Amino acid sequence: MKSTLTFLAAALAVGALLIGCEESASRRPASTATQPGVVTPQQMPPTPTPAPAALPPAPDSLHLLAPGRVGMLRLNMRESVLRELVPAHLLRRSTRQLEGIDYPGYELQDPEHPTAPPLLLELVGDEEEGYRLWRVQVTSPHYRTAEGVGVGSPVGLARSRYGINTVELADAGLVAVSDEVRMSWQLDGKDLDRVPRQPRDLPPATPIRGVLLFR
Repeated sequence: MKSTLTFLAAALAVGALLIGCEESASRRPASTATQPGVVTPQQMPPTPTPAPAALPPAPDSLHLLAPGRVGMLRLNMRESVLRELVPAHLLRRSTRQLEGIDYPGYELQDPEHPTAPPLLLELVGDEEEGYRLWRVQVTSPHYRTAEGVGVGSPVGLARSRYGINTVELADAGLVAVSDEVRMSWQLDGKDLDRVPRQPRDLPPATPIRGVLLFR
């Protein structure tokens, strides 16, 4: 009888101990690794690196604007060399007037974009010594610098790439001049409240509507 009571007491003690362990386990919070829908720091996907802003495509050699040249044309080249270099069907003779004197000029059609505005080629000189290419006016969006600046670009891009030395009203309208590359950026100022007088006054989003390359 005594041994039976001893066995029952031991069994009750073991049972109480097991119940206590189960209650303690039920009160502990479950590990976040086992909770559905919870993502641990180790499981977080890496933050994607933003892609760099796409640059305008680099122009081909025919449409490249660079200091002193447009494609295969070089400023100060003789008219005779110009006519030898460019197929006659792409050139149309024109005339411009400067200080009351008529000078010859040409409109050069883009062979790859026949519907685009032609280049305006301005010459200076005289009949005795001949004429030379003095200035080129670009209004086609297909011509750009190696850094992607051209018609349709914001003037802020030209300023960041080449700097702007002066802003002025000229025969070509409102222009910003970059002496470094010998280019004047004709600006679309219709949305400006006032005419800028200093480069710092130019809103960077002002669009470029034409490019003048000068000697």
